Amino acid sequence: MENFRAEMAHDAVKAGDYLKKTQGGTNISEMTLGWFIYDVLTELSSQDVELYDYFNKDNASVEGYLKTRFKTHPVEEIAAIDSLAKRGHPTLRLSARYALEALRHIPDSGEPSDIQERDRRELAAALSTLQDLLQKSSRDVGSSRP
Repeated sequence: MENFRAEMAHDAVKAGDYLKKTQGGTNISEMTLGWFIYDVLTELSSQDVELYDYFNKDNASVEGYLKTRFKTHPVEEIAAIDSLAKRGHPTLRLSARYALEALRHIPDSGEPSDIQERDRRELAAALSTLQDLLQKSSRDVGSSRP
């Protein structure tokens, strides 16, 4: 449990670093943010059996989930995690929800500058909420391990 708390605190700091870069006008790459979110989701699901089962449905993995179900239906997948959060473990599950939300708003440097700015604002909002939830997770985890 202490290891998980330390990881959540570390991830909160990292989310804050990405938030500062985003607010400063830097586009975080899909690969950089994607690996971070993958790690966060893996850590969160290690403490929540329903979240673990959701990501690993059909013998998938968090990586498989991100490359298939989330990639093709991100809005629906975020709604599904919202529903899970209403049934329990809201801090962990909402952390997962906002981690996924961050992935929806990665700026594309090939887009017009106004679209990139909008994406950075939305990414910053998701990262800010994620940072707060990860900090909360590091303080008060109620575990239901897989």
